[in-house]
Amino acid sequence: MSAARLVALALACLLSLPAAASDNTPLARVIVLRHGVRSPTSAPAELAPTAAKAWHAWPVAPGVLTEHGAAAMQSLGQRYRQMLMADGLWSGRCDEQGRVSILADSTPRNRASGAALAKGLGGNCHLTYRALPAEQSNPLFHYAEAHGAKDGDAPTVTPQAWPPVALTELQSILLGCEDKACVDNARQQGRKLLLDPAHDDAASRSKAIKSAGSLSENLMLEYVQGFPAAEVAWGHGNEATIGRLISLHNLQFALAKKPLPNAAPAGSNLLAHIMATLQQAAGVPPEVQPLASRQTPTVLLVAHDTNLANLAGLLDVDWHDARQPDDYPPGGALVFDLVRVHGEDVVRLSSWMPTLNGLRNARLEPADAMVIRTLRLPPCPDTDACPLTRVQPWLQSRMASDATDHDIPVMPVVLP
Repeated sequence: MSAARLVALALACLLSLPAAASDNTPLARVIVLRHGVRSPTSAPAELAPTAAKAWHAWPVAPGVLTEHGAAAMQSLGQRYRQMLMADGLWSGRCDEQGRVSILADSTPRNRASGAALAKGLGGNCHLTYRALPAEQSNPLFHYAEAHGAKDGDAPTVTPQAWPPVALTELQSILLGCEDKACVDNARQQGRKLLLDPAHDDAASRSKAIKSAGSLSENLMLEYVQGFPAAEVAWGHGNEATIGRLISLHNLQFALAKKPLPNAAPAGSNLLAHIMATLQQAAGVPPEVQPLASRQTPTVLLVAHDTNLANLAGLLDVDWHDARQPDDYPPGGALVFDLVRVHGEDVVRLSSWMPTLNGLRNARLEPADAMVIRTLRLPPCPDTDACPLTRVQPWLQSRMASDATDHDIPVMPVVLP
């Protein structure tokens, strides 16, 4: 055989070998994301006592994913497709779509979000998702509810600086005025006031924070749904105003969802299965069932804002960023990567948050439509990558072992 043919044969053999993963190629990735843009969970008639004017009508029933929300989730799926391909997790080829798995909570808005995400992520492939029937609670996302209990909140401790500036602004927008005569008139009309000098005890303040968190989110949803500017928050809801108001939702979750008294029992089951998925990728025997097989390195979990807050509390991380003032926007995600660096398996954590305008336009492919931040874990405060051997025992000390299932529920495959 000639020397030229030997060289050609050797080169062909080398090209046929699988490429070794670089230090930036994740061995596994778990993306926990909130569902897409939905309508408020209360109908306009139920919300009527909170405002001087009628709340905006929605094209869908309360708490349901909108057509606009589905379009944004499909766009998010297209963005994810680009990112997974760039990071070497999936080639985008249909015969390799088993490398990606989507698991959605059973609520209708999550199932619809999973379908839209699968369409965008799959491209020309018929990517599916998995979910329990709509009437069946999934313990991955609602551990207490699935076990016959109720998801609870940590006791709300109101901020020392009272009232928060955003709370005063929200009440003035709701009532259309802010002076004492306005408040007195609203009280006489039976309005539900957030700030009432006649009722200013600890219980009233705690209730006000909870209500404000929900009401501010409703106004944010009007903005990201794409309603005309003159109709968002009765004409007061520009991007800057919505950014200030949504801080009340962030505050509510910081006080009620993130503290360990609630985060541990509510979030430990989900986090345990996420960590088991990373352990499996590292070749470490997992303590509970992973979310997918080792042949499926990318798992997307279509969850809720409460899940993200619970995980943030267990992980002791904060991803607030002025570029996206909403800490838990529709489609917002917490991303876990297992990466092998110089022979050591490390965990990298990041937040991927669609911007308010990206959601409003339902176009999340542009680079500036998402705010991406690398998060540092407390066991490794000086580095973006923390060894799995250090992360796992630290998390075990914070998680509730009695609120963890060994197995995940069998979720049927659903075609979008």
